[in-house]
Amino acid sequence: MKKITIASVLGIALASNIAIAKVELQVDDNIKVTAINGQEIRHGLLQPLQKTFSLEAGRHVITARYDRLFDISNSDHDYLKSDNITISADLADNQQYQLIMPNQPNNYNAAKEYAKAPTLAIAHNGNIIAQESTTQSRTGLLSGITGAIGNMFGRDNQAVNSNQQAIAAINQPPKTTNTANKDNLDGFMQLWLNASEEEREKIRQWIQK
Repeated sequence: MKKITIASVLGIALASNIAIAKVELQVDDNIKVTAINGQEIRHGLLQPLQKTFSLEAGRHVITARYDRLFDISNSDHDYLKSDNITISADLADNQQYQLIMPNQPNNYNAAKEYAKAPTLAIAHNGNIIAQESTTQSRTGLLSGITGAIGNMFGRDNQAVNSNQQAIAAINQPPKTTNTANKDNLDGFMQLWLNASEEEREKIRQWIQK
């Protein structure tokens, strides 16, 4: 009869814990995950979008966007993509979740409108446990200004910045309105000071519209 040693028992226990601690996140069609927990998710130019992520149990912050190559006709195509949306949720071990964008249209004209303000959600067993939209991801006038300026200058790290800001917000106590406005103003002033004269002129033109 084979002896069961303490080491073998511990090994089995550790293996079981590792298996239980995993979370599977399945990504629905036309969703491009751009950052998870402060880290950029890179996709190859000719590779399909990643559809499954294996994560540890716990709180996760996920940034994604609507991303679809729409076939208008046999020879005509249009690439539709939305702004990044950041969502956070607590994911339990040994469970499967779905990252979805509800009510995606199949009609081209409807899809163009949908790409302007889609909703990102995390579902578990058919029930939505967290949900965010592009209109909810920006709060306050100054944060909207800084986001628009970032888009105007073509900054490709917007997804990671949005993701990291969400993580920082989770880890910090709520701020009063005055404190939040001051931080937004400080960020805008820093952006202005670092901008070239050409960029400042673009900012002036944008604000005056």
